[in-house]
Amino acid sequence: MAMDFLTLLRRDHHDLQRGLDELLDPSVTIVEIRSALDGVRLGLTAHAEAEDIVLYRAIRRCRRARELEALIGEARAGHLSQEGALSALLTAPLGTATWRDRALHLRSLVGEHAEWEEGHVLPAIRDADGEVYAQLAGAFATERLRQLAMLQPSAPIYVPELAQAS
Repeated sequence: MAMDFLTLLRRDHHDLQRGLDELLDPSVTIVEIRSALDGVRLGLTAHAEAEDIVLYRAIRRCRRARELEALIGEARAGHLSQEGALSALLTAPLGTATWRDRALHLRSLVGEHAEWEEGHVLPAIRDADGEVYAQLAGAFATERLRQLAMLQPSAPIYVPELAQAS
């Protein structure tokens, strides 16, 4: 059975929220924070880019493209706000009140955006053109993988076997 676009987006949104929750967990180590932060950065970037590319391409084929453009533009603005909040988080000293406030702000932006997108954008596209909507899942999954392939992790990778060899 084919995967639905809404299911893929919900999974991305859930994974981002889980990564942000981990950042705010007081019991995590610095290594776990770095890993979670990198996962959030990679996930957010790949998700936003793939969604933007796929949705803008798809709505041009929809019968009600003009009315959908405003919703897609609003979704894009939400992604830009999240990217700005992520940049602000990355520049804050880890463990400070500022860092925590910025992490909370980013988590709030991601949560609000996910709820809005799932409740407004996707139903509007599905209602405007069910055939175009049905093709979004495959296009999004492919584009998201393409975006991830172009990104590099920021945290150094530690491979114990290589460390012992030096």
